[in-house]
Amino acid sequence: MGYDWFYYLKKAYALYPGVLRPVSASALEAHYARRCRARGPLRALLDAVIGLGFHAWVPLRAWRVQARFGHDAAWRRQVAAIAHTGFADPNDIALFRIENAAGLGTYIRRYEDAALNKLLNPRGWTCHCVLADKRLFAARCHEAGLPHPRTIAICEHGTIRVLEDPAGRELVAKPADGEGGSGFRVLGKVADAESLRHQHAGLGHARSPLVVQPRVEVHPALRDIALAALPTVRIVTMRDEAGTPEIVSATFRCPTDPAARVDNMKAGGLISAVALDSGRLGIACLGYGGGDHTHHPGTGAAIQGRELPDWSAARALVLRAHAQGFAEYVLIGWDVALTPDGPVLIEANGKPGVLMPQRAARAGLAQGRYGALLAHHLAALSSH
Repeated sequence: MGYDWFYYLKKAYALYPGVLRPVSASALEAHYARRCRARGPLRALLDAVIGLGFHAWVPLRAWRVQARFGHDAAWRRQVAAIAHTGFADPNDIALFRIENAAGLGTYIRRYEDAALNKLLNPRGWTCHCVLADKRLFAARCHEAGLPHPRTIAICEHGTIRVLEDPAGRELVAKPADGEGGSGFRVLGKVADAESLRHQHAGLGHARSPLVVQPRVEVHPALRDIALAALPTVRIVTMRDEAGTPEIVSATFRCPTDPAARVDNMKAGGLISAVALDSGRLGIACLGYGGGDHTHHPGTGAAIQGRELPDWSAARALVLRAHAQGFAEYVLIGWDVALTPDGPVLIEANGKPGVLMPQRAARAGLAQGRYGALLAHHLAALSSH
């Protein structure tokens, strides 16, 4: 499996949120108090120096964010002031629509997320993580009897190893260790194993191993906002105080670009918060900036107020998957496709991130059950 050392190295240092006094969400106060007590004088000095550097960086960052979002100088000054007070990235302030420093009180800063995740999900930061390799993930789903796209072939080391007859189905290929939809390819219909090897011989020479799977069909109730991609729901589960998986957030994604083959934010996708009880969608927005959308900008179909099909089954699936198939992880972000045959697990992520759910919901994850369970697990780890 490809191993992105830079990705891990740049997240290796757990940034302290402040100079002397930590500035973060109330749910993390006890965690940072423990960090303060545990660090020595040299680490405290290093944290203070980096904190001062952060404040020096804020004006430049605010200027760049102003240019990116097209705001005026007054907005830049306001955002810079909030960033200084709340020790927050001006870009996060813009994406989360924060209007004053008090508004940051329930948000988990993005620079905090990796350090927290490494404590909760240490397996997710190893090269053997079954959530990070689509081959291992599919095998685990198969063992646990969980619905997922079958593996038709694995392409690596110059060869295409066919595991199942394509049988004229439409196929797609994905990097086994890819993230964010990068490297996704639509192969089209393939008659049989020999056709797969000859028509797509180049797959075996890709830079990283590829997994070939049948293309998953979208549920009829979502076709009017699917365009050419497969919309998915990112459902995040976390083990509760008793160790039982619990759903703590859900975000729906769909494409806006007719040429896009994936629904990810990096491909210009829309995101919308999902009501956990009903599966009803909130107002949508672009993941990385732009206006809000009650209707799909390309098709005009309603998004806000729409209820996702088979929502109860999707909820039950991720809870069962976490409990029966991937119980060694505390926190998992599931990418679930809603299909004519019911919900299907497309992939899962041990590092689900905080940008998408907080931007989509217009609320911080540190409040509610996510924050309570995060604080619980951090406290439990410190007592060991």
